[in-house]
Amino acid sequence: MNTKPDNQNIDELISTFGKRVMPDENVMENARANVHAHWQTSVKKQKQQRTRLSLMRMAASFAALAAVLFFVKGNLFNAHAVNMGEVLFAQGQVQISDDQLNWHAMRSNETIQTDTWIKTNQNSFVNFALSDQSQIRMNANTILHLDSLQQINLLKGEIYHDADTKNAKQLLIKTPFGKVEHIGTRYAVSVNDSALTVKVRNGLVKLASDAITTTLEKGQLLELNRQGQFVEKSITPYDDKWSWTKQAMNLAKLNHQSLAQFVTWYAHENGLEVQWNNLQSQAKNISLTGDFSKLNEEQLLKTVFLSTKFDFEIKQGILSINP
Repeated sequence: MNTKPDNQNIDELISTFGKRVMPDENVMENARANVHAHWQTSVKKQKQQRTRLSLMRMAASFAALAAVLFFVKGNLFNAHAVNMGEVLFAQGQVQISDDQLNWHAMRSNETIQTDTWIKTNQNSFVNFALSDQSQIRMNANTILHLDSLQQINLLKGEIYHDADTKNAKQLLIKTPFGKVEHIGTRYAVSVNDSALTVKVRNGLVKLASDAITTTLEKGQLLELNRQGQFVEKSITPYDDKWSWTKQAMNLAKLNHQSLAQFVTWYAHENGLEVQWNNLQSQAKNISLTGDFSKLNEEQLLKTVFLSTKFDFEIKQGILSINP
């Protein structure tokens, strides 16, 4: 079969469909422009997709790195946390935390560590012994952070440090107003929104701030405000301002103490001096036992002496033991 078109067939095709018409130049230019624009849009979308994928990969990498750093940081802190002391007595709502997010109720005999937060609510008190056998007592509505074995950060409220022991080591108490450091003593440090107050019951205390650097001694009270102004006052070791410290201790049992031990302890806790009147040796031979958890301090002292042949008198900061 002959498949090649002859001239007659060609003429017939032309007559049927007409001659080929070339597109207008403007139409061609618009077509090329549309194709180019479509191509640019496709390229732009591909670039945007690649950018989003890159950002997502980077975000995932940063998240993974942050998680690793958080894990490492937490382990480092835990690794460096050391035992700082033990809770002797806790009353009311006393809470402890290592991150300020998760808190649990503090219990007596609980071990406390450095890098720990402790807070007390209203009508709540706590007393804990440090590794050097000195004691920290926290008043109600107090917040502090145990920075290290040698440093405490008091943010709010009041603490009492009884460092009147032979093994007591230096302890620095940081506050928003300045730093307080003891020299073998019993003293209190309190902080509120407007002022820092330092009270010295016994021994010496150093205070260093931008406004003042001084050493306070027994019977001195200093108030320092945010403007750097300070006022010095006198305070006796048996002033009522110390009375809250006795709410942060357990008076429950005497545990076969001698009368001499009890009197010495009572005088220490109340800022009193003891006048034995040559009766101390006899007082050492009198043994005391009993549970006095339901008695207040005044009742406790009277009850103890009723069980002995001695009497007592308290006058102007002196506890006299009489026959």
